[in-house]
Amino acid sequence: MGAVELKNRIQIFLDNADERVLAIVNGVFENYYKDQTVAFHPDGTPMTRQEYKMALDTAEEQIENGDFISAEEFEQQED
Repeated sequence: MGAVELKNRIQIFLDNADERVLAIVNGVFENYYKDQTVAFHPDGTPMTRQEYKMALDTAEEQIENGDFISAEEFEQQED
């Protein structure tokens, strides 16, 4: 079975899947792609999907806690 046929077959399964099956499939993909490079750190080193998600979670927590500055405040720091 070729890639196109396999994708079409999987799409049919997904279209008819319940929440449990979708959670299992999601887990398989999350595990498969967790070490994939999706971004880069400011120093240029690669960032995996897992590291990127952790960075986003940290940023969201900082925002919720008010731990941030405005763009104007940042620009004033550069002077």
